[in-house]
Amino acid sequence: MPTKPGDIHEANAHLIGTWLQLLATGAYFVYLPHCVLIMTKKVRQGLSPWLPAACFFIFVGTVLDFVVGLIRTYQGYAVHGSTPITPGDLYSNPSTPLSLIKNAMNVVVALLSDIIIVYRTFIVWNMNVWIILAPLGLFLGNTAVGIWAVWTLAQTSPGAIPILAAVSVRIRYFFIITFVLNLLCSGLICFKIWRIQSMVPRDGGVDRSSTSRVLELIIESAGIYCAHLFILIVTNGLSTNFFFMFLDPLPPVGAYVFSMLIVRARATNEERGTTMASTTIQFRHTVSTRQALSVGVELDLERDVDARAGPQMFHRTGSDAYSTEDKNRM
Repeated sequence: MPTKPGDIHEANAHLIGTWLQLLATGAYFVYLPHCVLIMTKKVRQGLSPWLPAACFFIFVGTVLDFVVGLIRTYQGYAVHGSTPITPGDLYSNPSTPLSLIKNAMNVVVALLSDIIIVYRTFIVWNMNVWIILAPLGLFLGNTAVGIWAVWTLAQTSPGAIPILAAVSVRIRYFFIITFVLNLLCSGLICFKIWRIQSMVPRDGGVDRSSTSRVLELIIESAGIYCAHLFILIVTNGLSTNFFFMFLDPLPPVGAYVFSMLIVRARATNEERGTTMASTTIQFRHTVSTRQALSVGVELDLERDVDARAGPQMFHRTGSDAYSTEDKNRM
């Protein structure tokens, strides 16, 4: 299959993509047992089964994509008698059953990640229907585009150059919408966090380490996932086979980010000595003249509580909760 000067051969791009997928899947499997334990405990405590179900389907999609990728790699590079190895022949037919399964899993796992962040945004904003209209519209539109892309792939004739075929344009639309959706939801979540943290008194020696705050916000808003999507969009727009290097590891990257958030939040809660939500960003605030105060933003997939945890009684006004003492200091 011909390649333009400076580009990588598609078979080589898929081979490197398989290596990256191995690394990303390994990182995901590191967090997976912890995630399962957390989900099991949460279900026993009365957590709605939708989140464990989402975790399960993400796991199934990621593993199926991984297995199919390994099978395709073996088919492309295995030696059969005296027949020369021609991996390019395998990838020159993008409409094979295994190719359709693998690309369908790319779409399914991405859509699962999308609906999770849409729902989290909905909960963080206290189930405000108006806030969720745009993200939900993007999700529904992206679902249609994803189905369209897989259907177009099935219609692609053998011998076509995938990066230049019509399916490449469809999948670019899909990733652009996914990127915008995740960026929008992440921005809404970050704005919610910033709005709550702006209410924190600044005269009590609050630890506001810029590095830790930025890192926590990036992790919380799935910045790693958005960066990966951006690379896919750029490489696809340039019509370079480097696109396939980053397409193959997409499902485990999404699964890794999702599981890491759950495990990281649990570890943070245990350090704080309390049982809170499955996604939490906390900032600590200690004042020498009063009892230690922990300032936190609790983002629960079941409910939303913006809390300054302390011994005081809590009052709720609008969408933000705060204590009587803190209210008087603002």
